[in-house]
Amino acid sequence: MHLLTRSRKVRGWTPPEFARQLREHSALRGSPLGTGPDGVYRWEAGREPDRTTQQFIAELLGIASDILKQHPWPGWLAMDPLVRPYPHSWNASGAIQALVEVTGREDITMDSINRRTFVHLTGGALTTSLWSWLTADPAAAGQITHGRRLGEAAVTHIEERVRQLRREDDIDGGGQLLTETALSLRMTVRLLKDRNCTNEHGARLLAAAADFARMHAWATFDVHDTCADGTFDAALRSAHAASDPLLGSHILAFWSIAAHNSGRPADAEAMTAAALSAARGRTTPRVEAMLLSRRARTRAHQNNPACFADLDRAAELLATSTGHDDPPWIYWFDKSELLGALASTHLDMNRPDRAEETFTEAAALFPADRVRTRALFLTRRADAQCRQGELEKACATAAQALDLTEEISSYRAAGPLHELAVRMQPHESVPSVRDFRERVATLTKTSS
Repeated sequence: MHLLTRSRKVRGWTPPEFARQLREHSALRGSPLGTGPDGVYRWEAGREPDRTTQQFIAELLGIASDILKQHPWPGWLAMDPLVRPYPHSWNASGAIQALVEVTGREDITMDSINRRTFVHLTGGALTTSLWSWLTADPAAAGQITHGRRLGEAAVTHIEERVRQLRREDDIDGGGQLLTETALSLRMTVRLLKDRNCTNEHGARLLAAAADFARMHAWATFDVHDTCADGTFDAALRSAHAASDPLLGSHILAFWSIAAHNSGRPADAEAMTAAALSAARGRTTPRVEAMLLSRRARTRAHQNNPACFADLDRAAELLATSTGHDDPPWIYWFDKSELLGALASTHLDMNRPDRAEETFTEAAALFPADRVRTRALFLTRRADAQCRQGELEKACATAAQALDLTEEISSYRAAGPLHELAVRMQPHESVPSVRDFRERVATLTKTSS
């Protein structure tokens, strides 16, 4: 993948969208470019843009000009802060600087978020309108858009936005979340940089920024299959500055999934080990069980049988989790999630019969609103059936996964279906297999 393609995709931009962003940025700088999608395609195919255009690309991506001077095209794109974290101090100022780098453009101010600009920034209607959210509470809106000091109303309002977006991810996947988390994170970072507040409110804003950044990095992985290390790193630094090591562990748990799916299983295990070390002895049984399940998954990807000991211990902890004061972000981890992790581990360790049995057990417990996870586990269950030679059952199960995947915007749900269709190619003479492969081909064309 060309480095420019990586930087474009990590932001959720198509070539036409990247060209539009570049034209607008260059116009703001007083030297408008006429770049169109064809120009972006040519750059990603190997043509080098002129020096002025490279400077505007660097500014748009948040890459320092001295880096541009030190490295030839396209090497300097490797320093994109959304995919490569820069070193910063582990304090509030370092966290804010890291967050500034991953939020990109600095020309958007809070005063510019009006109805017209909001529609322009998002490229369309949102699942939940940020403008409506902002103005729904007049006290919070007044604190956010006017004056210098933030109070309880504004901070509480931003924390409520965090909770809303967590639930949206369950229902719709990462597609819409990319835009919504980017806007919410940018606004929160602007408040941290430019406004005054008490230490307590500052810590809560940093925690909110950490969660927005974590969700944005997760959505980037979910939609574009890219591990946004820079954004995860900024989220981790923000959680540390907020003095919230458990939130940091939560961030590492999600980062580990993106890392091992990017071919970095050792990095993923190191992340989960660090998360467990930070949380052990200071958290609830549910949180520790979740972290153990994450380490189990990284170990299974390395064919390490210790994965089952982690899952056994996670089950013991989860059985004792009732009545504890869990952090709000762990609401999603329950018995169905743990069973899904166990079934996935059986599949990774080449135990398809055990995997199918456990996926079936998990499916009976899954909440209806966790659409992406249900689709993903149905696909893995179909994979387990296929490995046992049960092609008709596998196609019927995969069809259910397809039905759900067509409702959401998630590469993480669609990608495994495509891989399963490829593995089924030798059996295309079977009508159900042929029908399944045709549906996957249609899904791929629709989402590309």
